[in-house]
Amino acid sequence: LIENIEEELDPLLDPILEKRIVRKGKNAIIVLSDGKEVDFSDSFALYCTSRLPNPHYSPELSAKTLVIDFTVTMVGLEDQLLGKLILKEKYELEQQRQALVEEVTSY
Repeated sequence: LIENIEEELDPLLDPILEKRIVRKGKNAIIVLSDGKEVDFSDSFALYCTSRLPNPHYSPELSAKTLVIDFTVTMVGLEDQLLGKLILKEKYELEQQRQALVEEVTSY
């Protein structure tokens, strides 16, 4: 876990982000930017968090990572509450709305 990252990451992390894994026998190894070899586990996961309200990451960094925005907005909360209310009051209407959302996002 790397906390409070800014809009750029240290280039030392590039081999990890790009998953430059080398297999030597049964072992998996990553060669870091400084030439050091480090054992790699297939179950390894790297998480980075940021406190930036609206970060603008470079296209290169965005291609190497998965960015998830956990920002809570008033509109998002209203949609969730409306969905819960409609689900309780008019179940069929909420099913139609969910089907439309899935249809639109599948394009």
